[in-house]
Formats: sequence, structure tokens, C-alpha cells
Amino acid sequence: MVYVDRIKSGKKTFYYLGKTIRVGEYRWKKIRIKLGEKEPTREEIRKNLKELRLEEYKIHNEDYLSPDRLEIIDDFKEVYNNHLKQIPKTIAEKEEADFIIRFTYNSNAIEGNRLTLRDTYLIIKEKQIPSGAPPKDYNEAINGREAFEYIKKYKGKLTTEFMEKLNGILTQNTGVIYPGRIRFFPVKIEGAEHVPPEPEKVRPLLKKMIRFYYDNKRKLHPFVLACLIHAQFVEIHPFEDGNGRTGRAIMNWTLMQAGYPKMFVPVKLRQKYYEAIDLHNIKDVRGYCEKMFELVVEQFKP
Repeated sequence: MVYVDRIKSGKKTFYYLGKTIRVGEYRWKKIRIKLGEKEPTREEIRKNLKELRLEEYKIHNEDYLSPDRLEIIDDFKEVYNNHLKQIPKTIAEKEEADFIIRFTYNSNAIEGNRLTLRDTYLIIKEKQIPSGAPPKDYNEAINGREAFEYIKKYKGKLTTEFMEKLNGILTQNTGVIYPGRIRFFPVKIEGAEHVPPEPEKVRPLLKKMIRFYYDNKRKLHPFVLACLIHAQFVEIHPFEDGNGRTGRAIMNWTLMQAGYPKMFVPVKLRQKYYEAIDLHNIKDVRGYCEKMFELVVEQFKP
């Protein structure tokens, strides 16, 4: 909780905006911003909250992403939320539908789906089957929309069951033998050096990932947390197929839980995306977060 401190220094009294944050299991740290000699108004406090937040970012997130980059994400959130307040509900619904189409197209295309953005629009919005669209690709587009509708309505916690349901939706009617079922067999990732863990380790690792999420939910910036959960999930590779698509959907669910705008990885930057995941696999976590920021910041540009 944020508070205002009055501290005497000689004959003068100074006001500080402060917050006590947890930095370890039994360790706490106080951060403060000097406001001046006059008691601050509510407006002055509000204006300085951003600077206080940046100080907090430096403590919790310095190993992952620089505060100035996190500030860009927060600025985008503020601009986006203000935008939603100023437009009619019908326009907001159209923008939401457009995002789902773009997310589905890009997420599927990264995994080799051959549909174009226009094809994906026709399938999702117009309920038309484009000429020559392969059944698997068509079903992946339908599944992408259904998966996003599912995570929008889902009110529960991050659990193994939630991930199983999400993967089941994303891989239904696509030729996958065990849709939505945690794998009990070894797998390999084509074109990657990383070898996913053996099947007996999958469930314990997913539980560890879930514990990481809740341990850091109030410590890490939501964008950093979303990136890390995405990378951990993809590294575990818990399903027969659809791990990338499921991981990117979970990343957005994490952002949505914290009230942040949804994001997608552009297929045109697929190689950079793979490079980011490779960095996480070799434990260069900061390098991974930096690349993920560079990937999604494309959406912020006018």
C-alpha cells in the first residue's frame, strides 16, 4: 500500500511518497519519492505514483527487463484503456473481434498453418470456407477463436486442468491423437536444439510453473510474468501438439488477469521469436525478455 511520510530534517519537514515491498521470504524494503516541504494534494500524489512504480520495477524486474521498457508497456496500457473509454461499445467489440482474428492468424501461421489473414477473417467472421483451405488449417482457425472465447470467460485459477482444456480446444479435429492430455511419451521439437523433459517430469514441472506464477504474481511486472510463464510452458512442452499456440494463449490470459492489453507475436518475426525461446532454453532469461519486448512492441507503433 502507498502512503505519505512526514520526516523532520532540522527545522524543516519534508513529505515523501512511500511503499514497503517484499523482496524475499523474510525481507522487506521501503522505497520513497521526495515530494517537497508542502503537504501534497491528491493530484500531486497521483502524478508521482508512476515514479514510485518505476523504483519498484528496478527492484523486482531488473534481472528481466529495464524499467524504461516496462514503462512503455504501462503507457500502452493507459492509452489503450483511455481509448476504450472513449469509443462506443460496438466499436470496442469490432476491435476485439479484429484482435482475435489477428492473434489466431499469427499464432497458427507461426506453426505452419497456410491460411492467409484474409482466409482467417472469412472463417472466423464470415463463417465461410475459403477455396482450397485444408481441413486441418480451417479447424485450427475455428479452434483459435473458441480458445480465446474460453480464456475470456474463464474465471478460475492457473491449473493443469485449465491448460488441458485450452490445449484440447486448440487441437480438436486437427489429427492430434491425444488432444488436451498431458503427454506420457517423449517428444522432440523439429529444428530446435532443446529436448523437452521426459514424460514423468512433465506434471511436476507444470506444478512448479504454476507455483512460480503465484509466488511472483505481485512481484514481477505482468508483462515479464506473462513472458516467463509462456517460456516455461513451451520449454516443458507438455502436450502432443499445440504447445506453442497454447503457450501464447496462456501468455495473454496472464496479461488479461492483470488488466493489461492482449498481445500477439507477428508471424513475420517468427525467426526472432524462435531466437527468443532459444535464449530462455539456455537460461539467458533477460535476453529472452528483451527479445519478447521487441517482438510485441511492433503492435504499439501507429
